[in-house]
Amino acid sequence: MPGRAPASATVARALAPRLALLLLAVVVARIGRLAEHRLPDPVGDALGGVLAAALVAVLVLVVRPGMHPLAAGLTGFGLCAAVELLGLTPLPGALAERWPALAPVLDPAFSPTALLWSAVGAAVGGTAGVALVRAFSRRGRARTSRHT
Repeated sequence: MPGRAPASATVARALAPRLALLLLAVVVARIGRLAEHRLPDPVGDALGGVLAAALVAVLVLVVRPGMHPLAAGLTGFGLCAAVELLGLTPLPGALAERWPALAPVLDPAFSPTALLWSAVGAAVGGTAGVALVRAFSRRGRARTSRHT
């Protein structure tokens, strides 16, 4: 059919934003870990918290790439706040003891400052992720209009 993209091109166009978001997530996660472990506190801890929340917001966009930046940021912050509030209970320690792989995610101590850094990071991650998705969307539309 003239003017119609092949199915493989349609699938590639649909997957491209998610793959770009996954790559962004890997980069953000790596920089966040480096910041936490290589920079002195309080800078390393704060930057690590910002980037952890940004990572969560980007991962939210992997699931729902069409989300509004505010919605992605709020969802990311809500998830981070829920994990932080768990620090008010004995649950993080018990879960980390049973499943040690969860220890880096579940901080056993509540920190109000961490909530602030989570809000900043989720806003940054949501905004950056949506900008990336929109860039891919514009690029895909430009390619489609040239081929029709």
